[in-house]
Amino acid sequence: MPPSTFEPTRADPSIWKEVAWHSLQRQLVARFALVFLLVTLSGSLLALLAYQALAQQAQRRAADEALEHLSRSYTALQDNWLRNADEVKAQIDFMRVFAQGEPAANWLRLRAYFAAIEGKLDRFPSGVVLSDAGRPVFRYGQEGVELSRHFTLGRLEPRWFYSADHRAVFAVLSVPLWLGDQGTGRLVLLQPVDHGVLRQLSASGVNLFLAHKGQVLASSGGSQDYGRQLSGDYSGPILEGEQLQEQRLLPMIADDESAPRLVLRQNVRQVLSPALVLLGSFALMALLAAVLWLVLGRWASWLAVRIAHLSQATSLFAREHALSASVQQALEQARSYPDEIAEVAEASRTLMQSVLQHDEEHFGHLQTLDMLEEGVVELAADGRYLRASPGWARLAGIEMQSGARIFDHIHQEDVENLQQQFVQLSEGEKSSLSGRLRLRRPDAKELWIEYRFISGTRRGGSVRGVLRDITQSYQLEKHVTHMALHDALTGLPNRVLLEDRCKMAVRSAERNGLMVALGFLDLDHFKHVNDQFGHKTGDELLVALSGAMRHCLRAGDTLARWGGDEFVVLLTDLGSQTDAEEAIGKLAAVCQKPIRLGEADFNATFSMGVALFPTDAETVETLLSQADRAMFAAKQQGRNTVRFFSEIAQREEDRKALYIQNRLATAIREGKIQTWFQPIVDARTRRVVSCEALARWQDETYGWVSPATFVPMAENLGLIREMGQQVWKQAIESLHHWRQQGLDMRISVNVSRRQLFTPTFTADLLEDLDRLAIPVSVVDLEITESVAMEDAEHTEKRLAELTEAGFGIAIDDFGTGFSSLSQLHDMPASKIKIDISFVRRAKTEQGSQLIQAVVKIASAFGLQTVAEGVETEDIADVLAAQGVTLLQGYQFGKPVSAESFGRYLVENFSAA
Repeated sequence: MPPSTFEPTRADPSIWKEVAWHSLQRQLVARFALVFLLVTLSGSLLALLAYQALAQQAQRRAADEALEHLSRSYTALQDNWLRNADEVKAQIDFMRVFAQGEPAANWLRLRAYFAAIEGKLDRFPSGVVLSDAGRPVFRYGQEGVELSRHFTLGRLEPRWFYSADHRAVFAVLSVPLWLGDQGTGRLVLLQPVDHGVLRQLSASGVNLFLAHKGQVLASSGGSQDYGRQLSGDYSGPILEGEQLQEQRLLPMIADDESAPRLVLRQNVRQVLSPALVLLGSFALMALLAAVLWLVLGRWASWLAVRIAHLSQATSLFAREHALSASVQQALEQARSYPDEIAEVAEASRTLMQSVLQHDEEHFGHLQTLDMLEEGVVELAADGRYLRASPGWARLAGIEMQSGARIFDHIHQEDVENLQQQFVQLSEGEKSSLSGRLRLRRPDAKELWIEYRFISGTRRGGSVRGVLRDITQSYQLEKHVTHMALHDALTGLPNRVLLEDRCKMAVRSAERNGLMVALGFLDLDHFKHVNDQFGHKTGDELLVALSGAMRHCLRAGDTLARWGGDEFVVLLTDLGSQTDAEEAIGKLAAVCQKPIRLGEADFNATFSMGVALFPTDAETVETLLSQADRAMFAAKQQGRNTVRFFSEIAQREEDRKALYIQNRLATAIREGKIQTWFQPIVDARTRRVVSCEALARWQDETYGWVSPATFVPMAENLGLIREMGQQVWKQAIESLHHWRQQGLDMRISVNVSRRQLFTPTFTADLLEDLDRLAIPVSVVDLEITESVAMEDAEHTEKRLAELTEAGFGIAIDDFGTGFSSLSQLHDMPASKIKIDISFVRRAKTEQGSQLIQAVVKIASAFGLQTVAEGVETEDIADVLAAQGVTLLQGYQFGKPVSAESFGRYLVENFSAA
């Protein structure tokens, strides 16, 4: 980089004054100096310690090598002494000292031998001869007496000998010696370990001492060290005076701690003094620091100046809040070299531009927010206003004042709950709040608002929130909720709300030991009102009757609409059945009063079944079921009557009906409903082209039960959907089996209202057919005309869905439901089934005209006609002549089981 880049441009002196020696640069110089000082001191000290450690390690290795050499030399010297002892023994044997003569003469000859060699050799100046019993029998030399005394005491033969009188140490050498007639003894010789021996073992630069109990007995330096005490009794460095020495110990006898020791001492030489080492390392570190400063220090100082320019730019931007010329100049100084700092400077410029743009957008957002009906507030933890948008002031109908709190503008009934939530938010139990509450406006106008608060992140303890007016949507929601729980026509509770109140009533009665009565109420012959006066009048009558009955009940009782002309009465907190009878009597009295609608008066009656808790049932579901059964019994009795479940359970006929109901429920749950089939033939060829699947049930006690009996029971029990599913699955399984045999035919299956309005009805049927690979086009679904007309709008949608999926739709019992031509035109049907009541009158003039009219209507709408209940051949001919397409009845075959119908098909099926 060019030298000029190390210094900031001096074009602007004010910037230079602010940048020069910025705190970052000062910190850099101070830290560099501190690091230099610490590194220099620690490095010098470490260098000195390392040098001394290496020198001592080398000295220890030299001392260890000298000790090893001494050990080898001493071992060789001992071997030499032993050879000398063997030579002495050999000379004695050669001279045949003990070969002849008296023992006394022999000992004189031996003494003469030792006297002859005494002054000639330095070796073995003393010794003793031991008998074969180990007793001394001869001695010579100055230490001979003391050594002889040692053996006289019965002591073992020593390996070394110390003469306390002469303060001398001897190595003890023992060899066997033949003593003539006295047998074989031992010659024990003493070899002195003196100054000469130590000089012989010593090497250059090494001092040897023979020490016993810390006292020098001999040394390689001569007699000058004799008698002095040695300092230190271990191997390692010792300080002798001012001289540092390495000391090693060599025991003369390895396994005898009391034996004399050879002490080796070697002077420790230091090539360089510690002061010189410290000075050299300090100079080297100083040189390294200077190089580092020249290489890195000036560069880091230059970086610090550029960073200072960057800091100057951000400070100016924060103060001026604009990209002024001074900010631009400072950023350019920071961008003087293309590196990471330049990238940061460029990023800072981009960020500054983004901040300015964001501020402009934020200002625009605030202006837009002021135009909205929503209020935005920022609050302290105690609810005090810190900021509030004009929208909130308009929403609350207030003028913002200092110290005001949001709780002052909340409805009194909602304040406590909001305050508790604020406490939870401030204590960290919640991170956000949301809900609804009412405002307390100065004009007393009640507004519902929806709020959401979160903890502030930029200001400690603050809370930010958005509030909006939901008064209209809240009122609409209340209305929707009311509609979901109430009947749209009468305003009475619907099934959902009724079941909830039933559960509450049962729990209350169970706690208080009281009774609950639940009555199913069905208006008698109400269908005639719709047929004769129209549905509008029927609806008005229902509204008038429901209002009259509701007003005659107690406050805690409930009148609900179950559907159509069926109502349910819930009577709570009853003391006995008599109380229920009194309340029901009031309902009957109200219904018997004439109700005037327009110019006509109506007198309504009803059939009612009543079940009591806890005598008849202990759960809400069972209570509803028992009341429904009692109502069914009331209808069978002739209508305009009230039956209690406890009463029907005691009568034989009612018990039978109740038994059949219970058995039917069990049979449906256990899948014991059978599916039989009746043929449908072509009116012209009389060959089988289709069949109708019919439900059959055989009870273990009563045998075959008529469908006219158990089908209505299944509807009242709410099990018609389950029974229909069983019939459907058995029907398509049989059809699948027949199609595998090559009998490609159609099938018709009856569908109840509950099945039809099941949300997944179409998808479930298609899934079953797809599983068995049965085309949808060969299946006809039959619904009664009354079901088709009951809720025409919803029925039309579901039938259109089925038709689009490919199913054929047949309107059963046509002619009995009083459907209009317009409704028939809108129904997506493919067939109509002429009711049996018309078929039986086919040979009469009126019946024939009715059938011709139905056929013409069907032909006009492109529909096929099926005549059911054909029992004779002549009626079949008449119907065929009138243009009926298909025929069904006992004339062609009764309903039979799947197995029997399969055999029938083989004989009568037409593939045309």
